[in-house]
Amino acid sequence: MLLGKGDGTFQSAVNYCAGAGPRSVAVGDFNKDGKTDLIVANWFSHHVSMLVGRGDGTFQSAVNYPAGSSPVSVSVADFNGDGKLDLAVANVGWAQDYPESGISVLPGVGDGTFQSAIRTGAAGLIPGPMAVGDFNGDGRVDAAVVERRSASVSVLLGKGDATFQTAVNYSVSGSPISIVAADFDGDGKPDLAVANQNSTNSPGLGNVSILLGRGDGTFLTSINYGVGTNPVSIAAADFNGDGKPDLVVANGGTPGSLPPPEGGGTVIPRDFGSISILSGNGDGTFQNAVNFRAGKFPVSVAVGDFNRDGKLDLAVANNGAQYNYSDNSVSVLFGRGDGTFPTLVNYGVGKYPVSVAVADFNGDGKADIAVAELHSGDVSVLTGNGDGTFQAPVNYAAGCPWFMAVGDLNGDGKPDIAAANLNLGTVSVLLNISVSPGMDFAIHRSATAMTFSWPLPSAAFLLESASNLGSTNWQRAVEVPATNSGRLEIAVPLNQPQRFFRLRKP
Repeated sequence: MLLGKGDGTFQSAVNYCAGAGPRSVAVGDFNKDGKTDLIVANWFSHHVSMLVGRGDGTFQSAVNYPAGSSPVSVSVADFNGDGKLDLAVANVGWAQDYPESGISVLPGVGDGTFQSAIRTGAAGLIPGPMAVGDFNGDGRVDAAVVERRSASVSVLLGKGDATFQTAVNYSVSGSPISIVAADFDGDGKPDLAVANQNSTNSPGLGNVSILLGRGDGTFLTSINYGVGTNPVSIAAADFNGDGKPDLVVANGGTPGSLPPPEGGGTVIPRDFGSISILSGNGDGTFQNAVNFRAGKFPVSVAVGDFNRDGKLDLAVANNGAQYNYSDNSVSVLFGRGDGTFPTLVNYGVGKYPVSVAVADFNGDGKADIAVAELHSGDVSVLTGNGDGTFQAPVNYAAGCPWFMAVGDLNGDGKPDIAAANLNLGTVSVLLNISVSPGMDFAIHRSATAMTFSWPLPSAAFLLESASNLGSTNWQRAVEVPATNSGRLEIAVPLNQPQRFFRLRKP
């Protein structure tokens, strides 16, 4: 765990034992004490670990709950409608070895403990990432889970008692790897977008399957859109400012050429990967993907406005070291606001970056970037300058970080980082100890008035006064102009006792 200082710096990581092979971490208040807790899905030990937060950035020892075989992802929601947070865990265990594969729900008791896991999903399902939402409008939480073995998405409608109806499978075109839920056709009903590897018609190439929701828990047959080679993650955002959700896909590429599909075709050449943007038309259809280069073998993408122009930009983690390349980097792609990202800047980071997150870690109003680096064992933080450039990365030893979660873990209002260490069986907590930059505020007292002065680039402010703070009849005292130096100055007379003054922008 890395606790943030508020100036973009973090305390040294504190590691907490979880289970073997932690793959995913989530945050939530599971005991209703107003403090953030951690939940970790552990691949090798087949359970989830619960770490209750003390509210100061430290955590109690992990308590483990059996979940199923080889948990890979965990989602937090109230699956039984009792007002307490529950867990839904995707267990990827192979059917011939682990009959517990499928989805497990662990109902929360509300005191930081959980009831025994309730398993759902037939043996033989090999689930991966999931999306949760109310797919049939009954007020109960449902789940959509990608299933690589059957090349489908399983939709499980919640009964409201922490169990699900029998899964209904929807075919997609390839091996699904990532999923996102959003309203793509503007009808107020959640739809699904799924990133697939090894397209049915062109092995090695990827595509995105769109499943439009009818609002009754069922979905239309998927519509497929080609993207780049080997997609690994997908996210939805409005990249062209038209109010309609678009899609971004990180395509991991391939280290060498791929043979043609069965029955003929062309050889797929080596591909270092790309970022695909699919602009939404607002009716459930998308324009053809436009691909943009990032670094070598991108695996994770996050969204933020890095140059403060009001247009969304992208941060991409590139793990080039996977194939013995030196391009361990984060790519920043600047958006024009029309769905295109023509400008690219790469920043070198540690070995084998696998996850990227965006937050304002130092409280200066500018977006910063955090990167988890599996092979170097660090979390790197790149502080944004607000003009699209970043300071050199600062590395914090974590362990073997595979997945990150960002949140306020000690209640100080600053974003901290929790990282699941894949091969160490631990969770690293990095607490933010940054200090927000102060304001140049000056006070001068004369015989007749108190004068307050600070920088503020606006002249449209009024100074008002009233006899008490709760008054609805504030009287205009004076308009406050900016000085020639770009500062605002307020002179409050000392001969008006028992009066309150406020500065208001009309």
